[in-house]
Amino acid sequence: MSRLTRRHTRRASQTGLLADSHLQVEITDLLAEYRLSHRFRNEGDEAVEAVYTFPVPLDAAFLGMEATLADEHLTAKVEAKAEATRQYDDALAEGDSAVLLESLRPGLLCVNLGNLKPGEDGEIVLRFAAPLRSCDGAVRFSLPLVHRPRYGRSVLDELETPAPDFAVEHPLAASIHVRGLLAGRPVSCATHAVRFANDPSGTILQLNQATLDRDLVLVFDLPEGGLGLARLVKDGEAAIGVLSFTAPTSTRAPEPCELCLVLDGSGSMQGDAIVQSRAALRAVAEALHADDRIQVLRFGSSVVRLFRRPMQVSDRVREALHAQAGAVDANLGGTEMADALESAIDALRTGVANDGRNRAIILVTDGGVEPEELVAVRAQAEAEGIRIFVVAVGSSAGVDVLEPLATETRAVLERAVPAEPIDEVVLRQLRRLREARPLSIQVEWSDAKARALPISVTYPGDAVMAMAFLPDGKPVRAHVRVGDEHVYAFTLETPEAAPALRALAGQCAYQHAARDERAALALRYGLISQYTSAVLVKVRVADDKIDGLPRVKAVSPMLPHGMALRTAYSMAAPLPTGAYLDIPRFQCRQAVHLSMDLSAAEPSPTELLTAERRQQVMEALHAALVQCLFVDGREHVDIDRVLAHIAADLHEDVRGYLADINRDLTDIHAACGLLEYLVEQGVGEALSEDEEVYLVQCRKSWLAAPASKC
Repeated sequence: MSRLTRRHTRRASQTGLLADSHLQVEITDLLAEYRLSHRFRNEGDEAVEAVYTFPVPLDAAFLGMEATLADEHLTAKVEAKAEATRQYDDALAEGDSAVLLESLRPGLLCVNLGNLKPGEDGEIVLRFAAPLRSCDGAVRFSLPLVHRPRYGRSVLDELETPAPDFAVEHPLAASIHVRGLLAGRPVSCATHAVRFANDPSGTILQLNQATLDRDLVLVFDLPEGGLGLARLVKDGEAAIGVLSFTAPTSTRAPEPCELCLVLDGSGSMQGDAIVQSRAALRAVAEALHADDRIQVLRFGSSVVRLFRRPMQVSDRVREALHAQAGAVDANLGGTEMADALESAIDALRTGVANDGRNRAIILVTDGGVEPEELVAVRAQAEAEGIRIFVVAVGSSAGVDVLEPLATETRAVLERAVPAEPIDEVVLRQLRRLREARPLSIQVEWSDAKARALPISVTYPGDAVMAMAFLPDGKPVRAHVRVGDEHVYAFTLETPEAAPALRALAGQCAYQHAARDERAALALRYGLISQYTSAVLVKVRVADDKIDGLPRVKAVSPMLPHGMALRTAYSMAAPLPTGAYLDIPRFQCRQAVHLSMDLSAAEPSPTELLTAERRQQVMEALHAALVQCLFVDGREHVDIDRVLAHIAADLHEDVRGYLADINRDLTDIHAACGLLEYLVEQGVGEALSEDEEVYLVQCRKSWLAAPASKC
């Protein structure tokens, strides 16, 4: 019986099988090798199959898996996916124990521990390697440790992505040993409380009493002089050249930009993430130049815009941005990110063309969506030449979803965890988008047979890792050119055994290979992929074998730190319609209005008006609103003040028109919204940018912006 059949025939449950976890990280120069061990304990009265899903960095390479089952230490082997699954299923059917590690999708793995007997412990050790990232004199190590719930319909089995359980706690102990380039350098950890110590071999960091409810992030200061490292790695009879260096900073004057800042206001942003989002808006307001243009969108189940069109940056625009930062909240329902990005692309597409501005989007979000949701909009941005720079916020952002969105549009993703200033991240992204395009980096290898791997998207000041397969395995020289300038020269002489770097090169080659080449690459370099899995089998003696099939139990993840409980459950298992979050009042009013039986309704007052009379009413309203808002300058505007500027014979028709379009004129906020609505209908003269900003400043709440009204 296959795993899929077994899971559907034996009812699965969620459990706290995961007893504890230990993390050991070895950082040498810009390479991290980490060992993550999980101990599972079966405290029930029947054999179980534990299913545990966990994230890994997208660019991490698998180095191996080991397990201790019934006091026997075993080492896994990477096999073709179908063969590994067959070995695992056969072992369970024969009463033996087994472990299967498989890829659900890039950045998300699942470990299956089958036939753990009552009272038994099983320990699984997973080893990976991942590169550290560097820019502007800082080096960052970011390790995801919890899978954040996602909004939308998942293509994965719900057993593989169970809802978080607020009642479970997964303890974590961790130690990080830093050697080489970063040993002794200033380091900060914004995600955990750590203890620091130094010894002759480097720097040691200890995490005690931590849990698997947030990512681990370390930031180091880079030594003066930047990067310039080169290694020649053995690859059988061949070799792999690995270079690490810093791209030179730009000396050109910054180019003006047309920016659409897209802020996630969905329920999953509640807590730390929304606080960071407000700070991002304030940082953008301060950093923009007078020749830039800006539009700001908030999104959840719908999209709410701040301005009707991208606005030239002025003092009043900055004031409006600062004033509205407090209205940024996680109150807009679901996470319809694709719709928001389409709206942002439309806003940039309709801006002034051919004026020399770089068009780009900065997306601030926790990434709580399914990856399939963004495929179409990512292609649309590529076709339009619009880059999407991402600032991933929160304690456990969905980087696996967001990073492809950035890199495929020739942009960059950066993390900003809670308690970490977001201003620097936003400024770096602004600096990058002012460049017309990423840097053109060429590495000339002296080996004519060298096969260079693609270099990731790089902007001035970013670190670069360049790799090439060298079939001859001989010492080589490498010359690096950035644009037309020669920047670095390296000599790689003695090949060394470096399994982690070899695996990283294999992982990079796999990601850029043609589809028909990937399976062979995954097997050659021992990768976990859509074509390969790792498996090990514990053969039990005859009187120790397990009768029947184990009960399948999913290990529930912890609720991510800083995330609201109700929202997490709503994302993983959507509540009934209307129960996801409180529906904004204007949406409720719209739903009631649309649900009326229009065929039985009496004609509205304006339906009895001629087209000429209706136009006259709209023009009179426009003129009166302009007078009240921009000339009289009164803080209080209502229907009586507006009618005072309109001829008496139009009053009844004006009231009928307002009722027909479902508008009230009770305050200055409503007056601003109505004026913008009339302008959008082509009534009166276009508003000046100062008038547009004035209307924004008059609003009581960004949530009730005119784009969202009926």
